[in-house]
Amino acid sequence: MMVKKLIIKISLYFLIFSLVLGCKKDEASPPDPILGNWQVYSISGDGETIVWDELKETLVSLIPEYDCMAWTVSITEELVTTNIVLPDYDSNSCEAAEVTIWTWERTKDSNEYTFTKGLIEVSIYNITVSGNQMTWTDQFDGAITIWNKIEQ
Repeated sequence: MMVKKLIIKISLYFLIFSLVLGCKKDEASPPDPILGNWQVYSISGDGETIVWDELKETLVSLIPEYDCMAWTVSITEELVTTNIVLPDYDSNSCEAAEVTIWTWERTKDSNEYTFTKGLIEVSIYNITVSGNQMTWTDQFDGAITIWNKIEQ
C-alpha cells in the first residue's frame, strides 16, 4: 500500500512537471537582420566591382534624365522585392521599373537564404549583415552584392 502511494505521488509529480514544461511560453526570436529596405551599394563578379552611385553619377553627368535610375530591395517576413530602374538608351530616359518578387527561407542556424519564385528555387545566398550594410554572396556564381540600409 505504501509503495502504491509512493508510485502515485511520483507519477503526479512527473505529470505536473511535464505540464509546467509544456506550458512554458516560447521565447520570441529576434527579427531576422535582413528585414528592411536596402539600396544597392556595389556588385562584384568576374573580378570587377561596380559601385552603383559612381556608375549613376557618371551616367547622370552625361544624360541628366538618367537621374531616375534606382536599385532597391525590400525584405519582409515573407517576401523579397527588388525594384530596378535602368536607363533606356534609345530614349535618353529610364525604362519602366523591373520588379521581381520572391519568397525566402533561411536555413536554420546559418546565413544561407534560399529565394524561390513560384515553385522554382532561384538563388541561394550567403547573407551577412553588419550594422547598416548587408552582403549577399551568390552560392552559384560567387557574385557579391553589397546593400546599404535605407533609414526610414
